Amino acid sequence: MSNKCLIRVQDLLTKSSIQAAKKDEIINYIKLAQAEQKISNIDAINVDKVAKDVSERIKLQRKIDKRNAIENEIKARDHVDYIMSEFADAPAEGLIAILVGSNRRVTGARSSVASHQVAATNGLVTGFTQKLKKAGLESLFNNAEKRTQRRISKVMYEIAQGLEPTEHNAQIIELGRLMEEYSESVRTKLNDRGANITKLWGYIVRQSHDPFLARDAARKLGRTDLAGDNYTKNFTAWKEFIMGKLDKDRTFAGVDNIDEFMRFAYGSVVRNQNLKSDGAEFTYGSYASEVGKNTAKASEMKRVFHFKSADDWFDYNDVFGLGSLTESFYSGLTTAGRNMGIMDTLGTKPAQTYMQIMDAVRSRLTKQGKSTEAIRNNDRFLKYLKVVDGSIYSVEHFGWARWSAISRAIASMAKLGGATISAISDVGLYGSEMRFQGRSFLGGMAEALGNLAKLKNSKQKKEIAEMLGFVADNTIYDVSARYQVGDPLSSGFTRMQRLFFKANGLSWWTNTLKEGAMLGMANYFAKQKNIKFDDLNPQLRSLFDTYDIDATKWDIIRKTAMKKADDGKEFINVEMLDQISDADIKKIVGREDLSARELQIEKDKFKTSVSGILLDRTTYAVIEPDAKVRGILTQGTRAGTLGGEVMRFITQFKAFPIAVVQKTLGRELDYITGPNKDLARGIVGLSSLVLTTGLLGYVAMTAKDILKGRSPRAINKKSIMDSFLQGGGLGIYGDVLFQETRNGVEILGTVAGPVPLTTLDVTFAAASLVRGEPDQAAKAAYKAVINNIPFLNLFYIKNAFDTMIGYQMMEYVNPGVTKRLQQRMRRDYDQEFIFGGPN
Repeated sequence: MSNKCLIRVQDLLTKSSIQAAKKDEIINYIKLAQAEQKISNIDAINVDKVAKDVSERIKLQRKIDKRNAIENEIKARDHVDYIMSEFADAPAEGLIAILVGSNRRVTGARSSVASHQVAATNGLVTGFTQKLKKAGLESLFNNAEKRTQRRISKVMYEIAQGLEPTEHNAQIIELGRLMEEYSESVRTKLNDRGANITKLWGYIVRQSHDPFLARDAARKLGRTDLAGDNYTKNFTAWKEFIMGKLDKDRTFAGVDNIDEFMRFAYGSVVRNQNLKSDGAEFTYGSYASEVGKNTAKASEMKRVFHFKSADDWFDYNDVFGLGSLTESFYSGLTTAGRNMGIMDTLGTKPAQTYMQIMDAVRSRLTKQGKSTEAIRNNDRFLKYLKVVDGSIYSVEHFGWARWSAISRAIASMAKLGGATISAISDVGLYGSEMRFQGRSFLGGMAEALGNLAKLKNSKQKKEIAEMLGFVADNTIYDVSARYQVGDPLSSGFTRMQRLFFKANGLSWWTNTLKEGAMLGMANYFAKQKNIKFDDLNPQLRSLFDTYDIDATKWDIIRKTAMKKADDGKEFINVEMLDQISDADIKKIVGREDLSARELQIEKDKFKTSVSGILLDRTTYAVIEPDAKVRGILTQGTRAGTLGGEVMRFITQFKAFPIAVVQKTLGRELDYITGPNKDLARGIVGLSSLVLTTGLLGYVAMTAKDILKGRSPRAINKKSIMDSFLQGGGLGIYGDVLFQETRNGVEILGTVAGPVPLTTLDVTFAAASLVRGEPDQAAKAAYKAVINNIPFLNLFYIKNAFDTMIGYQMMEYVNPGVTKRLQQRMRRDYDQEFIFGGPN
């Protein structure tokens, strides 16, 4: 920028109402405006007009910042008042409840950040899915090959630029328009909550990066000519590839050191930092992130890459993004939904607001003369904050994280082949949850079995379930998350895991039960539509209260959100809450002076809260680890750190049993230890749960035994104990914990995790070979190999393999092992092979 231009800008600032603004910030805004308007010589334009536009932008940002600060302060004070009121005897539990919920039966205990995030994300996904279906574009969106995806992207770009699409296929034009309009609506929702995101074509899809591919850029691009260490080669290859596709004027407006900025950007990509949901200030694409002195040094900034064209973006996404336009869109919706959920509850600076809440609670307790010992250790709470703000998903040392994640994925596909058989205990857990809501235990179990028996629901009921917020696993989630925390996996291993859990039946099992639970609860709630809140079943009224649903909200729900299916059954229909009036929203909030923006936000939040009940309770009916369980299992550590990897190896396959303890047992124990005690109810609930899951554990073991060609086990002390372990969640280990050929030391190793156990086998094999014990070495090596072959453990493959090959191999490396196996079966379980067993 010339001195002449600078003098004119300074003169303008002197006369404006923003004298306190920094000179560098103004200049950077003007540089950005120059780039956006494609002006080559700023001296040749009307600088006064540009500077005036810049001034308006700065004023708007200041106004938004001021409004956000006020709203954040209100949210913080409301949370503090809530904790001191509802969790007066246990403020630490209240601080946890805000983030990830609590089993305490008090007002709002389950209306957490995590619950709002899940509901907001699913709402965005299902809302888009419904639009696709109505337009008849679902198949095109899900199945478009790359060439078609490129054409769709180009339509999105042209529509965003206000241009007439050059595409001739009407369906592609319609899909591109729908995707761009939906992307724009999501951007608007984030701005309503305090972000200031500039208009960007394809806002949703452009957040797609694959850290595995970026970290392997040199090999991916075949750049054998590059020198330096591995990191330098990959960074250089990535940088040179993307630089040729960027609109440099817009991307680097206001950046002093481009190379420094690109190193920061590359580091953010390979560390998965784009997955963070840290409020509005640094939301991807926010205008605040576009400016500032030396943006590359602002480590939190999620700066936007401006590509020269849709083709340039598509080329980058094809090589270093998620590749598929479908997956990129769903990924963007997930990130946006998680940001919406955290902003709705903790505001635009969630971490800062939460720390403010903790400090205020400590201050209140001190003034009241109460101990603050229980809330002195911030780590107790921050591990949950790291889950909901997404920082837990960022990666430190990528190489460690990558190979550790791959080894755990292989272990999952080698150990969980019989997981669906073990999941029979879900039926008992389902019944227990329905009893908690005021229905019958046996009726809940019958409903679960009925859902499984009919295999799938009608098309209309599936649509109703989607409107409630149900999203099938493998659409935006991986069903493997039922059994582990989740890892940053490459797209190839992610697809392989999806195939595995489809092959072992767990995807069908989980989706069928979850969809059935959503519909069952929605039907149960709809049956109460003629009953006033105070006259509801006490169990249901208490349930609603924990999600902050009161008499006013229930009246609006029961008069608005009802829909009949083709079989005459009526269901709650969350989508119909879009139709509620402004007057109803004002009743809910208790304010008459709501602006149009506030009305829309409160309408979204109300709709999300109702969907949140169904989504959250579904994870109790069909146990699924939630944000609280992920916080416990990771302890706030990141993948790629020593502590993080140790935690992830040890806790692999522990997510399900810990979720059972936290959710199902925790829910029942609240009747015994919580502030609203009901000892009789608690004892009956725990007893029925333990007995039922124990019985179902025996059924699961028997089913596994029959699939292995063995007769049912005799009912004795050992088989009863195994049944309770199986039904209580430990059955996910399949044959690992209960495999007869393992000794006590190996079982202890298994408890530490399957990968450490394999390491133990390999180490033992090597040590035996060194000691000159080839038989022992062969035995350990065989175990290490055979127990870590993906897909071999599938319940319909394992027995056939053992009968034809496995037993013979076992006998070869360990003579007499099959005879000892049969003797142990007879001794411990009075059990025989049905078809004669191994020869």
